[in-house]
Amino acid sequence: MLATNISFATFTLAADLEKIGVATSSATGRFMASQWSTNSIATNQFFEFSLTADRISPIPFAAINSLELDFALRRSSSGPRQYEWRSSLDGFAAAITNFSSLNPAINLAAGVLTLPDTVGTDTYAGNKLVLFAPSAPGVPNLTLRLYGFQAESALGQGGLDTPLVFKGTVVVPEPSTAALLAFAAITGAWLARRRKVS
Repeated sequence: MLATNISFATFTLAADLEKIGVATSSATGRFMASQWSTNSIATNQFFEFSLTADRISPIPFAAINSLELDFALRRSSSGPRQYEWRSSLDGFAAAITNFSSLNPAINLAAGVLTLPDTVGTDTYAGNKLVLFAPSAPGVPNLTLRLYGFQAESALGQGGLDTPLVFKGTVVVPEPSTAALLAFAAITGAWLARRRKVS
């Protein structure tokens, strides 16, 4: 359930993915796609979702100050072996490199998450990405993108398994002080708000 001071926007594939052949996969309770790049990262191939800090009346402004995202990556035997998270904090220019924990099977180098080469479909859970706004009072909204690449076949599938768990703080400035309000968005709600891409 989403906290009252944070809004979760629709989880989608990039708008132009279908034009270049990347397609959603029929996977219940997961966000999966096929036809990812079989080479280096393609910056127009990603899953995307946004979080927005809701103002609390009568205070006209609220901002996301920090965010921790618990996530699980999933790939088929020929799906993408590498993933990158990027954020709107730098205009999606660079891979996020700050993770407080990773599945022991995942290798991290310069923000690139490399999954092992397996013969079946596997999920790699236990990963925690950590983001902080560049300075107080934070940012009113934040968008995250997950890029998949180095697929072993165009037909290979890869993406996110459930659950996604969000934790962090929203800063609400007041005339003399700033109050910190905790928020958590846990499991399920993001699925309910999914926009089906077909």
